[in-house]
Amino acid sequence: MHPDNDADLEAVIDRELRRLPLPRAPRTLLPRIMQATSEAARPWYARAWFTWPWPWRIASLAGLVLAAYGLWRLPPAPPAVVTAVSTTRVLWDALIQPLLPYLVTVMVLMGVACAVFGVALNYVLLERVEQRR
Repeated sequence: MHPDNDADLEAVIDRELRRLPLPRAPRTLLPRIMQATSEAARPWYARAWFTWPWPWRIASLAGLVLAAYGLWRLPPAPPAVVTAVSTTRVLWDALIQPLLPYLVTVMVLMGVACAVFGVALNYVLLERVEQRR
């Protein structure tokens, strides 16, 4: 090819590339950046356990083992506690257990309704934000 054709081709390609819209960042980019920066600003004990310094992780595991051993070695419960537990068991069997399937159904339906409402609200709000741009 001739040098003039190369320059013309380069100018055409440059002009066409400049006419393309700028790429947009994904919607999840800003929330991920905000989470990463807020995670780094929190003190070590407020972060995930796996990010704690190793001496504190060992100390927390030792504390957990000691607490489990202490619960296992507890003396038997006094008779008043045994009576209260028996009463609680009777109330559970007579009142709560028969109604439990209905309560669970209502809770699941409420959770689904909240999720649908949240999605609809998110869609409406994000549509308005997108229309403003």
